[in-house]
Formats: sequence, structure tokens, C-alpha cells
Amino acid sequence: MKRIFENFKKSLDNRNGDVVTFDFDNTIVKSFLNKTADGEERYQFGGVNKEIIKRIKSFKQSGKTVFVVTSRDTHMEDAETSVKSILSRLKIDVDAVFYTNGELKARKLYELGSTLHYDDDPKEREAIEAYKKLHKDFKIVVKDPEDLIKDIEEISKGVILTSDFKILIAQRSDSYEWDAPGGHIQDGEEAPFAFWREIKEELGLEVKEVQYLDTLETTWKGITKQSHYFFGRIDYSSDELEGVINLQWEVSDYFCGDHEEVMRKIAGNATQNLENVMQMLQMQQELLESYQPHSKNHRTKKRTMIGLGGSKTTGAKGLKRVKNFKRSKSAPAGFGALEEDGNQLPSKKIKNFISSSNSDKKSKTNKSAVPNWAHSGNSLDSSDDGGEGGGE
Repeated sequence: MKRIFENFKKSLDNRNGDVVTFDFDNTIVKSFLNKTADGEERYQFGGVNKEIIKRIKSFKQSGKTVFVVTSRDTHMEDAETSVKSILSRLKIDVDAVFYTNGELKARKLYELGSTLHYDDDPKEREAIEAYKKLHKDFKIVVKDPEDLIKDIEEISKGVILTSDFKILIAQRSDSYEWDAPGGHIQDGEEAPFAFWREIKEELGLEVKEVQYLDTLETTWKGITKQSHYFFGRIDYSSDELEGVINLQWEVSDYFCGDHEEVMRKIAGNATQNLENVMQMLQMQQELLESYQPHSKNHRTKKRTMIGLGGSKTTGAKGLKRVKNFKRSKSAPAGFGALEEDGNQLPSKKIKNFISSSNSDKKSKTNKSAVPNWAHSGNSLDSSDDGGEGGGE
């Protein structure tokens, strides 16, 4: 405590560039709120921003004062998932952690004498710029940590189920093909989080109950990469989407419908990624049916389909149990993924084949390694063609 007060006093008396501040959630550590089949919400570890961590260590080594300023509420912190606990487990040394309890950070940063701040929240960055205009002695530079991260040659794609059991797909603004929403995974990021993040960025929607379907190696424009496929839910009906969806420049339009309606809509104008995930869903009809409350034994079926029940199969011919998530190797204890079992799944090769509905596309065998964040079960095991990756 004495050290914190000494650093706080030092920062107030010294505004010459020695104080650097960092937001925590989705700036240093990435996470999202996922939901279990029982309706319980848990934070799921989504990776780290490696470049931000490098900068924290570099600033500390150069003698600068480094603070973490978070909008978390102190009353909601616990021993396992608190900011300080996670920083300690990740071996990230900072001088102090400050909480704003849901308030914007601008005033606190001014009091601390910060001259450089990293924050992923655009509202926070805008508020800081506005506060600077009111306080001419507030000499601070604000940076978006996302600008430091590079994409890797892997993508996370999937489809979304509305509350009235319609499938949501998106139309690309470049090719006007219908596509599975999602995009590239960033360095240090886990695939489930990348899917969640991309949906929020492109459509303005927060996905819940993110479920892993499969991983394929796909080729698009001569580049082969791993494509991870997911299925998620949102709390809005198809009729409510118009008032809440916020399409960004990558997306020109969206469509909601049941499986048959979507297949008719995309006929002859779909990316291979969308064709892949729609075929996965077609082979796992019980996955969609399990979310409908009027279905028989709804709760038991739903638990089985997302890997919480005892069944080793999905009920669909040729399909084994849908993979669950486990905590990443880099995830700090107490900040794990859904239904972790504590055992690292050994990497192994599995064959995946998806037939293309486009006869003019050359087929190829797709092989993929089981991701670290998925465990148990297997994936599609048929013998059709893979086709091109398409639409990233």
C-alpha cells in the first residue's frame, strides 16, 4: 500500500512523460462473456496482446511509471479473476492498478499525470480527447492497442442463430457474395474470441454460447490457411435485428432465415466458408433443434449437443461429439474457457472433407490439427471434396 501511495504522489508531481497507462480488458488480456447450456455466464479467456505486454516491460525497464487503469468495479473483483491476480499470473509487473468503477477514465488519467495511454474502447479515447480540450495542461497521447496487432493466416467464421431460431448470414461488400460472418485471427488471439470480436466489429452484435464446429485447411487466392468454424446465438429475434445491427464497411447486407431459406438465398453466390459451415449445420440438425424450447427433452438434448452431456455423438450419422473449449496454455488459472477439463489435448491430424456445391471449383483434401482451445470429440469424417477457402 505504501508503494502505491508513493507512486501515486510521484505521478501527480511529475507530468514530464514518465507516466504511461494501460487499460486492462481487451487491451492487455482479451476475454468475452460466454454462456453455458445452463444459462450461466462466464468470462472466457481470449488471448493476450503480445505487443502491449512487450511495451509494458520495455517502459518498466526504461524507468517509466506504469499504471493499469480499468473501468472494472472493485466490488465485482474476486481473488481468481481480479486484474492484479491475472497480471501476477502472467508475470506482468506494473506500479499500481486503479479502478474507475464504470466511470470514464479521462479524469483519472489527468490526475495520474499520464502522457501516454492505450485503450481499446473508442468511447474512452473520445472522452480523453474531449477532456484535453478542457485542460490545456493535459498533454496525453492516446493509442488504440489494436493498431499494434497483426493478423495471422488463420480465420474464424461461423453463423449466428437469432432468438426466433433464424440463421444470420452476411453479404460481403467487395464481392457481394454471401458469407459466414467473421474474419482473421490476430496474433496472440484465440479463435473463439476472434469469432466473437469479428461479429461485434462487423455487425455490432455480441454473440453468446459460442460453439466450435470444426477446423479445415482452406485455400483462397493461392493461400492455404486454417479456417475455424463456429456457431453462436444472439438475444434478438430476426424482426428486432434492423434496430440493433450495425453493419460496418466490410458488410453490405444481411439475411435471416431457416436452413432451407438460407440455402435458396445463397445458391450460386456464396463463399466456400459459408458453404462449409452450412453443410456442417445440415449434418447436425439436432444442434439447431436443441435450441428450440418446444423440442422434446430440450434441456437434455441441448446439453448433449454442446458437449455437457454424456453422449459421445451428436446423433447425426458420421459425426462425433462437437468439441468443447478448454483453457488455453496461456490462460491464467481461474480465467479459463467453458467446461475445461484440465488436460491439454495432444495435437493430432484429422481429415475433414466438405463437398462444394460449385462444380467449377477444384476439390482438394482438407486436413487440420485439433486446436489447443478445443478438446474431445472429432469432426466431419466423410470423403467429399474441399474446394477453395473463399471469402475471408
